[in-house]
Amino acid sequence: MADFANGWLYEAGIGENRAMRLDDDTLAQIRVERADGSARAGAVVDATFTRQWAAGRSGIVTLPDGQEALLQPLPKGLTEGSTIRVVIVRAAITERGGQAKRAKAQPADIDGILGDGPDLLAEITASGLPVKQVHAHEVDHFAQHGWHEAIEQTETGQIDFEGGSLIVSLTPAMTVIDVDGPLASFELAKRAANEIALALVRFDISGNIGIDFPTLEAKAERAAATAIFDECMTTNCERTAINGFGFMQIVSRKVRPSVLEIMQASRSINAALKLLRQAERDRGKGAMRLVMHPAVANRMKPSLLEELAKRMGRPVSIESRGDISIDAGSIA
Repeated sequence: MADFANGWLYEAGIGENRAMRLDDDTLAQIRVERADGSARAGAVVDATFTRQWAAGRSGIVTLPDGQEALLQPLPKGLTEGSTIRVVIVRAAITERGGQAKRAKAQPADIDGILGDGPDLLAEITASGLPVKQVHAHEVDHFAQHGWHEAIEQTETGQIDFEGGSLIVSLTPAMTVIDVDGPLASFELAKRAANEIALALVRFDISGNIGIDFPTLEAKAERAAATAIFDECMTTNCERTAINGFGFMQIVSRKVRPSVLEIMQASRSINAALKLLRQAERDRGKGAMRLVMHPAVANRMKPSLLEELAKRMGRPVSIESRGDISIDAGSIA
């Protein structure tokens, strides 16, 4: 897109909205928003206080949709069953295997206006950068700018760069990034510091982050690698120095799951939404049949298929086959 080299591309998909920020025509950041019904950060709702969690300090509230959130701080005198207006400060996070971390909430002003919180389109629009909405009937602008390669990195957790790689592991406590490669330790650390800063922004990684650099014995080398990270990091965060064992910790405000957390939560959901995107770009005519693994078929809600049929103006059916892999869905 020669006429759009800086700003956000936005695609309203079926079951999943996607955004990609370009910087001089190069992919700089991606975002994924799924229609899973989870409360968004910034939402203000009237919740029901369910029980205390840490006595006098935090508690569990039930949101209007039935989901639970962790409330902190806990107002004095709040009794079980009472209603309290809260603001969601961090969306829920689904970990690999389906285990969920509750959303986090804080007491809101009783006069605060109830609302759902900004969606992805509102967030990128508020960034002040240009936003261009793209559609399935157009050239695949996302693919042209490396979307599929970036998504593969989020699914595998491996980010290769010249001379090494980053292995990103999601744990309940923090996101851990291990630096690996054949280069000499100092050179590898310098290159990795740049790539880590770019990756944290590119994949919306925030919260508690641990970096395992190669061991650097010289304090000047550790300081040099840290300086490179600082120069390349474009979002607000706090960090420690790289210690003698090569470890650095980064902390930043977390309001939603990273793209890695979204993409690693469920392989079958990924496959279902990917197949829907592929189907929406299909230029065939007549009835459309989606062929997929049974695990993927279980994720194909009727509402998703109805939306596909509406957008395509074609009848849609599915065929479940156990002899293909989860990622091998196709359009027949």
